[in-house]
Amino acid sequence: MSNLKYRRSLLATTMISGAIMAAAASPAFAQETQTSDDQATVEDVVVTGSRIVRQDFAAISPVTTVTSETIELTATLTVENLLNQLPSVVAGNMNTSNNAGGEEFATVDLRGLGAQRTLVLVNGERVPASSTTGVVDLNTIPASLIERVEVVTGGASAVYGSDALAGVVNFILKDNFEGAEMNVSYGSDFEGNSPEYEINGLFGGSFANGRGNLTTYASYYKREGTYQSEFDYSAVSGAVVVAADGTYPVVDTAAEWLDAVNNGALGTYVSGGSATSAWGTIYNNAANPFRGLAGAVGATGNTNFAAGGYDTTCDGVPNATPYNTGNLSFDTSGALTPLATAGACAVPDRAAGSSRYNFAPDNYLVIPAERFTISTIGHYDITDDIRLRVQLNYVNSTQQVSLAPTPATGLRVTLTPAMRSLISTNHPDLWAALQSRPNPLSSFTMDRRMNEVGARTGQSENNALSMLGTLTGKFSDTWDWSLTASYGLNNFTSTGENSTNRTALAQGLAGCQDLAGNALVGLLPGCVPLDLFGEGTLTDAMVNFLTVPTFATTEIREKRVAGFVRGSLFNLPAGPVSAVFGAEYRESKADFRVDDMQRTGNIFGFNAIQNQAGSVDVSEVYTEVAVPLLADLPFFNYLGLEAGARYSDYNTIGGQETYKLGAEWSPVDWVKVRAMYNTAVRAPSVFELFQNGDQGFASYTDPCRSAANPSAQLLAFCSAQAGGYDFTGFTQANTQVEAFAFGNPNLAPEEAETTTIGLVFQPQSPVGTIRASVDYYDIDITNLVASLGAGYWINDCYGSLDASAEGCSRVVRDPLTGQIDFVNTTRTNLGYQRTKGYDFQLDFVLDGADVGLPGRFRINELFTYVDSLDYDGDEYAGTAVAYIGGGIFDWKSVLSVSYDIGDFTFFTRWNYIPQLEDIAFGPNYNDGSPVYTPSSNYLDFSARYNVSDNLQITAFVGNVFDRMPEQTASGVGYGQANTDTQLYRVFGRTFNIAMKARF
Repeated sequence: MSNLKYRRSLLATTMISGAIMAAAASPAFAQETQTSDDQATVEDVVVTGSRIVRQDFAAISPVTTVTSETIELTATLTVENLLNQLPSVVAGNMNTSNNAGGEEFATVDLRGLGAQRTLVLVNGERVPASSTTGVVDLNTIPASLIERVEVVTGGASAVYGSDALAGVVNFILKDNFEGAEMNVSYGSDFEGNSPEYEINGLFGGSFANGRGNLTTYASYYKREGTYQSEFDYSAVSGAVVVAADGTYPVVDTAAEWLDAVNNGALGTYVSGGSATSAWGTIYNNAANPFRGLAGAVGATGNTNFAAGGYDTTCDGVPNATPYNTGNLSFDTSGALTPLATAGACAVPDRAAGSSRYNFAPDNYLVIPAERFTISTIGHYDITDDIRLRVQLNYVNSTQQVSLAPTPATGLRVTLTPAMRSLISTNHPDLWAALQSRPNPLSSFTMDRRMNEVGARTGQSENNALSMLGTLTGKFSDTWDWSLTASYGLNNFTSTGENSTNRTALAQGLAGCQDLAGNALVGLLPGCVPLDLFGEGTLTDAMVNFLTVPTFATTEIREKRVAGFVRGSLFNLPAGPVSAVFGAEYRESKADFRVDDMQRTGNIFGFNAIQNQAGSVDVSEVYTEVAVPLLADLPFFNYLGLEAGARYSDYNTIGGQETYKLGAEWSPVDWVKVRAMYNTAVRAPSVFELFQNGDQGFASYTDPCRSAANPSAQLLAFCSAQAGGYDFTGFTQANTQVEAFAFGNPNLAPEEAETTTIGLVFQPQSPVGTIRASVDYYDIDITNLVASLGAGYWINDCYGSLDASAEGCSRVVRDPLTGQIDFVNTTRTNLGYQRTKGYDFQLDFVLDGADVGLPGRFRINELFTYVDSLDYDGDEYAGTAVAYIGGGIFDWKSVLSVSYDIGDFTFFTRWNYIPQLEDIAFGPNYNDGSPVYTPSSNYLDFSARYNVSDNLQITAFVGNVFDRMPEQTASGVGYGQANTDTQLYRVFGRTFNIAMKARF
């Protein structure tokens, strides 16, 4: 699909819709909280999505809720794991994101529109971002501290400001606690993989005769990592073949490849593993080829090149003719051998003789993580009408990734005296092969993976500190006020081990000298000639010379002052007209810095990245109003309107206006129709504004090349752009061009229009309580911030033949060669996203006594249907690509059933995602029909027992039927572990045991 690469860069990852996940211990987790018939009082509440006080949870915007009991009964220790299972969630960065792109931490992505378009709040207040992209790290929010999570679907900028295009996720934490509570939890899969445990304590008490309360929470969480080598489905980085029926199965042994071909498979579609191996590949140069290898190498005693001495297809049948020229590699004994990558050797099956490298064992399937949290929340009533609230929170969270050792490609080995001596002494068969060339002492090219240096490991550590103080008070019985000041600091550090120094590698492969034997100019300390010829050939001295650590730091500081007044303006026959008037000032500063090795691009296998710094500040005023029009009339049990507006003045994008308009109508007390229209904006992030020339290499075609048959006018223009260079017979030297990516301080905001229309039923039932809701959503985002790559600017210049075009100043040619030297790229506002669909929820609660049974039964069905997810005209609903945010289901269902009896609660949950069209590999090879990923289907079960008033035990079994993940072609080409970790659970049956003690 033409827009696939664009969409991959656009998405940043997890999503929640206007439906929720039901917990076993709560009758419903819907948009409205059920009120019992005998409830005597009505509580004033504020629901996420509005600051207007209501006397119920009946918000006009669909608000979804997940409670702490849901978190406990589903054995949730990290927030993103629970959110990812909701029907309207598109999975983002999570515990399987070892090398999946996106952020280096857990994210939430409402409606699949990108994590940067979801606003994350804690206790209704903004928290600092964790990166220069403006995204928040969910690892800084411990699951066990959460009282509930409220989610608003659709734009909410009129209430909360920038970023709330897809919606808002509000984490409300536990407070006002009396006593002490300790929780211990432990779990893993049934084989003991990735054990995780948490111990936490909650302590609180009142003081000053009940005028104040102080609650302190502390927790420690740890998860061990699991490598892909632990499971058969992921142990080998498999190949993809074209089966006889035109589908694309994954094969991970040579024998399996042969079996597939014997059963009609057409052959390899995508080779497995990597062409860059730990033993090396030496390339034949057609201008200076190897010759007569069978005889030349055979003279050293190596018979791998003789007829019957080698097998380049891994079919177990030796080749019948001598191998006299071609690409070379090394066998398991270190002897030179023909490169074997054809046929079944497309699978990195070393035992079968393949020269390809299996990188899977070095990669994590589940990444390790560790988190320490301490939080204090308190309040004190200064007077009867004025209350001070304070919140202090510190989180230290770390997680690790592990990638295969550096794949060094395109290495030039210069045969200086030192290298001649090393090769002829240590590898006489390779020396014989080199001497067979017409120019035996010329340099040669090879690839080699730096396994002796070690797997590339990285650790990300986030130290997040937040402080917040709020004063609230009353002017009268109908008017109150609030003033908040907050400060947040996120210090995010990424460190890497076992990277390879690019300069050291080049110097070592020249033997640290020039062709005359003189020391190289600028020689690094400790330089030693490098032996890359075979597996395990690098000595400790060589490894020490090559190895270099890396680090990067991101510091985000946010200051915020906000206040509002709210109350009743006047009364109408249907009730009071309520209003909110508020103002807010916010300043965010971001500073990203990298070490010199990364900044100069001296890490082999990685492009250069640059420091970034910038700030965004905004002053805002806003208002909301709720108007009851009719009440307690025939066909108008209630009719009301709600409106809001916000004006924001940014130092980067100037003044912005957003607003909302909603209505609700209840013809009778058990039916409600609701609708809400919002406009929303997202201010560009520091990264988008101030990126500072990060290096990349983009594919391109040069319009000045003679093969394109350029016109005389175009040739003259090309010459003028290259300082008079003559382009007659010009040939493009490379397929990629160096590009430097810059931000654009003149970006405009992204804009959204969102609509939700819903119907809520709560009819009287002779047995039990029934509630159902269906909500339609439509989110249309325009003016997207998009990157304009090298190809765009080349076409902008040479397609216009206008030297004043911006592209001509960005495309720089070398006047000596005519080649494009580099392109400076940037961003602009371009394109759109639009998604629409339906969320459905059904809740049924039955008191067993009503039907002569003990206990209480609850059933909750959550269903989301995605009618469309459109990116610039390309439709993605019902499709899958195995990268972050790539699984866009067209419908999804979660069914929860619970039963309470006495001191026991039993809970089961069935999660189903249908088959999705795998667009990464295109349609069926034979007939062009869609190819689908298998559906996913999981059943979980938990039981909770109240041993006493002070002790509770909960046991959880996940994936009861032990379903292992499906291998998918997309998982080979785009994902991890030969599967789609966004769709499938990577473990089979899992368990968790938790104990809660109260004192």
